[in-house]
Amino acid sequence: KAAGIPVIAYGSFLNTVIEFLIIAFAIFMVLKQLNRFLPKPEPAPEPRLCPFCRQPIADDATRCPHCTSELPAAETAH
Repeated sequence: KAAGIPVIAYGSFLNTVIEFLIIAFAIFMVLKQLNRFLPKPEPAPEPRLCPFCRQPIADDATRCPHCTSELPAAETAH
């Protein structure tokens, strides 16, 4: 470098890549362990489907917004 000759400094590049991989692996392991302790999200309830066009509709709907059919009364679970 002092003589002005181009130098390929691959040693520092390899060192940087190896450091990055070690840090990335450490962060991956920490996040993997952290996810074990967090509660799992509850699955989304099944949407109510129109009996005529099979499109999802609101639970309190009296008519289907897709096919405009009158819907039977919604069954409520106790």
